[in-house]
Amino acid sequence: MKNDRYFVDDDGAIISETRTEKTIRDGYNLLDIALVRKLINWKGFPYTFQAIMLLVFVGLIFIGWQVYTPEGVNDKLFAKTNIVTLVIWGIWWPLMVWFAVTMGRVWCMICPLELVSNITERLSRKLGVKQKPLSKWIRSGAIIVFLYALIQLLVAGINLHRIPAYTSFFLIGLLTISAFVGFFFKDRAFCRGFCPIGMLLNAYGRGGMIAVRAGSGNTCQGCTGKDCIMACNRNKLDARSCPSLLNPIKLNSNKDCLVCRQCIKSCEPDNMQLLLRKPFDKNDAREEKASWALTIFIMLVSGFVTSELTTEWNAANKIFVALPEYITNITGLHSIAGFIEGLWIIVIYPLLLWTIFGTITILTKGAESLTDAWRRLALPLVVIISAGHLTKAIAKLNAWIGFLPNSFTNATNGNTNAATAGINVTPFLISNQFVSIIGLTLLTIALIYSLRVEKITGKQKSYPRFIPKIILYLFFSFIAFGIGL
Repeated sequence: MKNDRYFVDDDGAIISETRTEKTIRDGYNLLDIALVRKLINWKGFPYTFQAIMLLVFVGLIFIGWQVYTPEGVNDKLFAKTNIVTLVIWGIWWPLMVWFAVTMGRVWCMICPLELVSNITERLSRKLGVKQKPLSKWIRSGAIIVFLYALIQLLVAGINLHRIPAYTSFFLIGLLTISAFVGFFFKDRAFCRGFCPIGMLLNAYGRGGMIAVRAGSGNTCQGCTGKDCIMACNRNKLDARSCPSLLNPIKLNSNKDCLVCRQCIKSCEPDNMQLLLRKPFDKNDAREEKASWALTIFIMLVSGFVTSELTTEWNAANKIFVALPEYITNITGLHSIAGFIEGLWIIVIYPLLLWTIFGTITILTKGAESLTDAWRRLALPLVVIISAGHLTKAIAKLNAWIGFLPNSFTNATNGNTNAATAGINVTPFLISNQFVSIIGLTLLTIALIYSLRVEKITGKQKSYPRFIPKIILYLFFSFIAFGIGL
């Protein structure tokens, strides 16, 4: 018989957990496909794919080195024609957001930064360096929130995403941090406490349709080797125990699992599964309140996504940036106008928005205080926020990907300065009206899942927190509708 109960995690969050005598997971085990199983069990997996991505990163660094927007050329248009900015910001970033929401943390599986960190961690051990474990505050995600906020400030302040040279510096910075962290910290420290997009993958990937889960609970209980969790297996090159210090047997959420498949390889009873399942599987654990670091991150990203959506509709964008532009004009600080706008996007606007949401929640008896309301709202609202991000990703891919053939030709010919070859504006692949329809559909589905997620959590009535969800849904839907005008 099922036994439904709650337990409290390290941050004091109440998590619902459903256990059965024999764990049964909804979904199709992809390991039943012979080709998939062969790939997963291959000793070169995932290192070969990570190495390929590392070569791509290094190649882009080399191509973008010291390449700046030519004088008199529109920086956004130039960014679309340069292979470095186009691939990183116009293709990789939108696709990464889509994969995170739909498939969970599958990007982590082939991420070159994990490979670099892994190599330097092994090198450090061979040199006899005493590596440190991550402290609790780093594990909480505090540094990740800071790094993500810093990147968004640089995007607004210096157009990090539009200048190939800056993008090269950005990639060098990521590789350097991952190497440094791997050398001085142990147990996949970069991914767990320093990756700038780690919190986004954590928040967006929870409803992903790809998941690593144990099969029969009886099989796991009867296993004597416990190879998937044994510390002595953690430093092996292949078929390791979980490098992220998770317990694969008890996995009930996608938030921390990097889908590296090492537990699948190490499992002697062959009981670990790679499931393809419905979004937001009902068997997954739900936190009633998000941790503080995650809450702050979701508040921050709500401002970023709002800004990104409004850039697709000029009328909405003019209204959204009116206040920071007014502050810039009256202070005369035009040299730092981008940073003023960045502070508005990721600090001031989110605080105003979430204060409104929190106040409504308190007045409807859905929370005891403003901070309590923020933590209760964070995870249900991030579902709607992620749908807004998906809408922006579709719009960006639609506007940028048509430039890929010419930008690739320019790069292979050694002509990274597209201005010398002439810039041709490439038509969109689909109409803005169709992008608008896709966005409205995604947001509606997200609202349904947002309500469902909080209902499954279960302990308190969720209807007091219904109003903020509707407000955010209608707000984002209004902007999505405007994209097609």
